[in-house]
Amino acid sequence: MSRKLLTKFVNRNPRNLEMMGLQAPPTGYDLEVDRQRRSFIYKANLVRSKAHTEAQLIHYRDGLVLSASTREKSISSQLYSNVDASAAANLGTVLALRCLMSGIHFAIPAHSDEDIQRSLHLKAFYDCLVNGGVTLGEPPHIEHTYRNDRSLVYDSYEVHHTREDKTDE
Repeated sequence: MSRKLLTKFVNRNPRNLEMMGLQAPPTGYDLEVDRQRRSFIYKANLVRSKAHTEAQLIHYRDGLVLSASTREKSISSQLYSNVDASAAANLGTVLALRCLMSGIHFAIPAHSDEDIQRSLHLKAFYDCLVNGGVTLGEPPHIEHTYRNDRSLVYDSYEVHHTREDKTDE
């Protein structure tokens, strides 16, 4: 009995490479001060205005992927205030649920650690995001080498920047 094998594999889930660690975050920010916050695959952000609060999940290439806002009637009707810390916490829970339903399990925070420790709203938002099952941080990506890709024909080398290269610090 003969079997037919696939000669060409078509990946129907382009986000699968991000979950397996094969998708590298964008590079090119080695000389920037905030290079850790600029080099990401997914970034979770909390935007506060005078009357409303919005939680966003941003992809580095596609922009805004998921959002939850107090402008939504189903969320706003369950809250006492649209701008307090409990609204930020509830938005973190809703965004975490939407992330897990869409298959996104990790994101980096858009704010610095000092801002998160200083603000009660941000602390509640990111705590509820973690309690909801989203990991704040990205898994390390697998380097593209000859060991895992036999069609690679060049030798890559690490770039070690010196003090003279860093012009903005």
